[in-house]
Amino acid sequence: MPRTRLWIREETRMLGAIQIITGILLDCLGLLWMYLFFTQIFAFGATYTPIALLTAYPFWSSWLFIFSGAFTVLLEKRRSPFLVSYALVVNIISACISVIGLLLLSIEFIKYSKSSKNPLWPQKTGKLLSEYLFILTILELSVASIVIHWAFQAKYTGR
Repeated sequence: MPRTRLWIREETRMLGAIQIITGILLDCLGLLWMYLFFTQIFAFGATYTPIALLTAYPFWSSWLFIFSGAFTVLLEKRRSPFLVSYALVVNIISACISVIGLLLLSIEFIKYSKSSKNPLWPQKTGKLLSEYLFILTILELSVASIVIHWAFQAKYTGR
């Protein structure tokens, strides 16, 4: 392979698509969460207080995940040294945001397990939505880590 051409795996485009879809799903879950949160207040008076929703984690993280996915797809299409650097930085930030989200959701789960003796269905539904957020955040962390590894290899080792 010539030295002027960066070696980027073809699977990188698929990982970028997964990041974009994960971002869209997180945004949709955030909207569902917001709807459930406001309807519980009106219907029951008592709510399951989602820490992740109060910090707006599903909304700002989803845009960052979509942004990092777009850079990852663009990296595989164009393969320039500048795009490798940008994709590397954006995916590192995305991985850090994923870790912050996992910490927020873990605190929320601990708080829920200590406070609810006989939860109502909206509280169970809220916990289920938070579990979906947790799973999608783990997926984003995994994908971002793989992209970081591959971009680092392409930038510094040439493999």
